[in-house]
Amino acid sequence: MKEKINRKRLTSHRGWLTVLMVVFFVYIATLVFPCLWLLLNSLKTDVEFFKDTWALPKEPFKNLANYLTAFDMSVTTKLEYREVGLPLMFLNTIYLSFIPPIFSLFFTCCTAYAYARHQFKLKGLLYTMLIIPMVVNIAGTLPTMYKLVQELGIYNNIFLMMVTGWSGAGFNFLLISSVFENISGTYKEAAQIDGAGHWRIFLTIYVPQASNLLISMYVLAVIGAWNDYMTPYLYLPEFPTLATGIYALRSKVEKSRDPLYYDQWPRMFAVMIWSILPVLILFVAFQDRIMTMTSGGGIKE
Repeated sequence: MKEKINRKRLTSHRGWLTVLMVVFFVYIATLVFPCLWLLLNSLKTDVEFFKDTWALPKEPFKNLANYLTAFDMSVTTKLEYREVGLPLMFLNTIYLSFIPPIFSLFFTCCTAYAYARHQFKLKGLLYTMLIIPMVVNIAGTLPTMYKLVQELGIYNNIFLMMVTGWSGAGFNFLLISSVFENISGTYKEAAQIDGAGHWRIFLTIYVPQASNLLISMYVLAVIGAWNDYMTPYLYLPEFPTLATGIYALRSKVEKSRDPLYYDQWPRMFAVMIWSILPVLILFVAFQDRIMTMTSGGGIKE
């Protein structure tokens, strides 16, 4: 009797697993198919593309030249009307994606360490203030933020705009503080006996033990910043990134009469592939760390 029940349960579980697998495969297909379509059409001539967007490219290796000529394309900025090419868009994107998250994570770590390993007055109030940004709708604060950026004189300043991300609050604070709270205070006590100060304890004990989490957060922050459209569009009109530049190029491809742009969708798709490759490589390289981002080392309390 028990064997029959177990078999029924096993059959039921297999059925549900099969349904879930089908759903996941369909979901994966919806993600992979647009990228594959983009890649194939970037290896066509403009004539081939308009003749049949679903056909395979006839001379894909010859049309790899699209990826080189894509660097000849440029966009016009909003204020000074200067031309910015794809290489400069890459540099702007790299700077805004890789540098600001370093400072943001550093200040978040400092705040999380102070909260997790120290007792002080109004600690609960600090926690509440750091959580509030997570529940406030960004659309409600956008006009105020835009006005503040202009008043501070950092509007259209690619070097100073990073200051807006140095909050030390939000979801990253919750994760980092929870990891710091679970690290044994034995390390801190031993370091204090050896004469270590707060900065040395923080940088040599707590930060290394949360390294998996911090690296994962940094990679995800880089990917998020790389794909960010709103920030450079609103606050950096003279410094187009790949996200804003591709949107501007799309308008040129549709409307411009210049042979370099007009209906040159394969080149446009090549630009898009260029923009995807760095974050794809970054994610593949760090996927193991991202999957284990909540793990920390040492003795747990």
